[in-house]
Amino acid sequence: MGVSMKRKLLLPLFLVLPGCALFQFPWHKRPAYAPPEEAARVQFPLDLPKETRTTISGAMATAMQLALDDFLPLDVKPHRGATEEEVCLHQRESYEVIASPGPEGTMFVRITLRPKICEKGDPVLDMEATYAIDVAGRRILAAQR
Repeated sequence: MGVSMKRKLLLPLFLVLPGCALFQFPWHKRPAYAPPEEAARVQFPLDLPKETRTTISGAMATAMQLALDDFLPLDVKPHRGATEEEVCLHQRESYEVIASPGPEGTMFVRITLRPKICEKGDPVLDMEATYAIDVAGRRILAAQR
């Protein structure tokens, strides 16, 4: 088989493989939307109340999202027969996320279990992590668990 023939056979393979890779990774998925009838019941305020709103920078939101996606990926579910405590530990709302700017565009993000939120018996230990995030590069530089 000549070089020209091998190239003709390999070309379709190289064109298809990148497309296949997209279907294997969960982070390309967009969030689910509620059905239209449920969405129609939502009443948006004219402005978000100053007393209860929180403003964070886009860089901080990006860093927090990257850290959370590593710490507790959205596609990871508790095992069948999980205890109430284990189900709680798989919910992002069970955690607090704190972020602080670091040097040279780095953002530090700490994820900790909210006190007593999942404890049904013995205290849950060691459910935290701190990340160093390169926001511009959208990557995790290092993690401490």
